[in-house]
Amino acid sequence: MSHGFEYMKLVRIIVGEILLLGASILIFRSVWTLLDQYLGASNLWPMLIIGIVVTIAGLIIINHEVECQMNEMKKHS
Repeated sequence: MSHGFEYMKLVRIIVGEILLLGASILIFRSVWTLLDQYLGASNLWPMLIIGIVVTIAGLIIINHEVECQMNEMKKHS
């Protein structure tokens, strides 16, 4: 591949990541507002605990998948 094509591919990836970041901010803000509206401020502690548990579960899954991918790459090299 030529360097110009690789550069444009990288630029498209960066633009896509910026769009995803902006969209995630809007989604996060909307979910936050909906939770405040329907659950109220009195449920902040349970929501925090649920969020921590879900975050840990997500990190465990991602870590496992990355390890599997790295092991697979080691087998092929």
